[in-house]
Amino acid sequence: MTTATYVPPTREQVETITRVLLHDRDADRAATLLAAATNPGIAAPREHAAEVAAIRAQRPPAHHDLPSALLRITRAIDTETEGLYARQDNGHADADPALRAIAFRLLELGFTIAEHSGLNCRTIETAIATTYALPSHDGT
Repeated sequence: MTTATYVPPTREQVETITRVLLHDRDADRAATLLAAATNPGIAAPREHAAEVAAIRAQRPPAHHDLPSALLRITRAIDTETEGLYARQDNGHADADPALRAIAFRLLELGFTIAEHSGLNCRTIETAIATTYALPSHDGT
């Protein structure tokens, strides 16, 4: 599991995993379920496929629980930037390139999402391309 794909488990997922761990006393199965709940891309052992599918189904899609989805996104960003902000606050400029890279990635992802949702962000994209001095951007 990498931090790039980690998502915190929902309350329901934690309750399911706790039940398996405490009531069934099956640490291996609980670990499998925790991995499945926190890393949606991880492959599940065949013998636990049904339980893994069930625990993954306990995370509602964003359109069913938008505030929770937005909170998870915010927490992920905060987790990655908190230490960088602290370094900046302590006068270290070495955090600046990482913050710029994270900001650029968020902008890229945001524009992809905006396009899929029907928003036209061309003017903003042009301004960002200019700000980041992107090569071969014609400004049109």
